[in-house]
Amino acid sequence: MLESVTIKELTTIEQIEEARNLEHEIWAVGSIPVHQTIATIRNGGIVLGAYLNDEIIGFNYSCPGYMDENIYLYSHMIGVKRNYREQGVGELLKNYLKDIAIERGYRTCRWTFDPLEARSGFLNFSKLRGYSDTYIENCYGEMEDPFNRVLPTDRLCVEWQLVDNDYLRWDAKVEELLDEAKPVVNWEENMVGLPTLDPEQKFDKEEALIHDAYLLPIPTNFQKIKVESVALAEDWRYKTRHILQAMFEQNYKIIYLNKINDNISHYLLVKRSLFAL
Repeated sequence: MLESVTIKELTTIEQIEEARNLEHEIWAVGSIPVHQTIATIRNGGIVLGAYLNDEIIGFNYSCPGYMDENIYLYSHMIGVKRNYREQGVGELLKNYLKDIAIERGYRTCRWTFDPLEARSGFLNFSKLRGYSDTYIENCYGEMEDPFNRVLPTDRLCVEWQLVDNDYLRWDAKVEELLDEAKPVVNWEENMVGLPTLDPEQKFDKEEALIHDAYLLPIPTNFQKIKVESVALAEDWRYKTRHILQAMFEQNYKIIYLNKINDNISHYLLVKRSLFAL
């Protein structure tokens, strides 16, 4: 994790402009208007910046949410400058957000992310201990930024309990379930060394799942696959969509991501009844 990174709440127009410029730098498309961000802040939202030597290197934009008679904080966007990714900045932003959110009366935080982005999955599940049992097909429609172009913008909805989390119990239970989990499908390397799901193995969504825990492989570096083989990226998207939707329908949820190597990682899915959070 980077030393000397400081997190602070952004409240002024000048600070919001800094975050907006960083957003444009990361995604290379239009960014959230300043007036919209200010309105969000003044109505229960929270916007954070991560700074290193007075330079903004990351941000997190969150707004109030309401659904099914529940109020929660919706963490819509998090971004980190390219040179500082995978160094713990995202985790710092989320944990700072958690502290402020609890002070302001929030008990739950939600957000979405691409289910094939292992880096995000590791942060959301393994670090923050969120979970997901909701899959949204093509959530945002077609997007043209470098991260999302080419494929449907499928998303997992993450729920993060901000209070009353028994982390010691959580860690022990995850270790136990990892040991007993069965593979949903197998994977292999293709002729050029990219991970692919076993083409001979079909997942039957009508077949009842009988085990308490399963492992679902996803690529560790999905962006590399999108660059080198769009067809393979599409194969991953549609097959994992099919599997995750079926498993959620059978009352499983994702609680952990286990990185195996630079090619493959595994989601740990468990029966909801065994892992009440």
